[in-house]
Amino acid sequence: MTTEELRALHRPILGLECLHCALNQLIATTQLVGMEEPRRRALMQRAFEMIAAKGIDRNNSEIIGEVYRLVTAEIGDENPYARLKSDFNEGMLRLCPEVRRHIAESADPLAAAVRASIAGNLIDIAALGLGVTMDAAMAKVREVDETGLYVDDCPALAEALSKAETLLVLGDNCGEIALDRVLIETIRRLYPQIRVRYGVRGAAIVNDVTREDAEQVGMGEVAEVIDNGDDLLTTLPYRTSPEFNAAFDAADVVIAKGMGNFEGLQFSERENLFFLLIAKCDVVARLTGAPKGSILCMRAAADAARPGVW
Repeated sequence: MTTEELRALHRPILGLECLHCALNQLIATTQLVGMEEPRRRALMQRAFEMIAAKGIDRNNSEIIGEVYRLVTAEIGDENPYARLKSDFNEGMLRLCPEVRRHIAESADPLAAAVRASIAGNLIDIAALGLGVTMDAAMAKVREVDETGLYVDDCPALAEALSKAETLLVLGDNCGEIALDRVLIETIRRLYPQIRVRYGVRGAAIVNDVTREDAEQVGMGEVAEVIDNGDDLLTTLPYRTSPEFNAAFDAADVVIAKGMGNFEGLQFSERENLFFLLIAKCDVVARLTGAPKGSILCMRAAADAARPGVW
């Protein structure tokens, strides 16, 4: 399939609300590094001009990536969130024993592990800002378990895993990756025939997972870690590497974490693709047909039995 054909399958979804997220990368990152106000304002002007010149009829994550790279080039640091990411990873690792005990005591360990993994999606500096705390993360784990999922395709996921030999999990954010490991541990225990790969970004971008995060949480002990060869907050097959695309196509089941991966893969035609996310914004809420704030384990449109949602 050509790049042009792949682009046609992954149509731009930028809404006007998405411009806020793109520009917020500049605001949040320059605030994080303590950039002085005149320099921040000049950089924002450059971001406006760049977006106007290139147009907005593109995937949201591409525009966010361009703004973010503009900022990191200006400050001379390609990974300004490195320390913050490491702290979130360590904090969530300390919560994992409690989460493991909870899953072991559950009547449905897979569903409990899925819910915990989705709850970890709260650790999203890009969407929720720098005020996210570990206490809030643990509260979200408990909340998701008590309230359940707005869309619950866990039974379909269980059926797909029971027949699968290979699984690819696409990671999303720091901190959350520790609970992704717990999910993979649970899947391997329930379905020992499955070989698991875990996908990370090809370069650091905001708080998304890279090989460094995978190493920090010991992901290599439970899955083969692969990177997608790209530097966006999503998975766009016309940008990711041939090696990653081959792994994506070959997997019997794909689990895609977070709104970013949903934005990039929502039009994918492959079967047995499951999105685990919280609909944190109005745009994704509209696209999923779920209220804002909803918690979703959603089978992709290619083989979903919910006409009208997409």
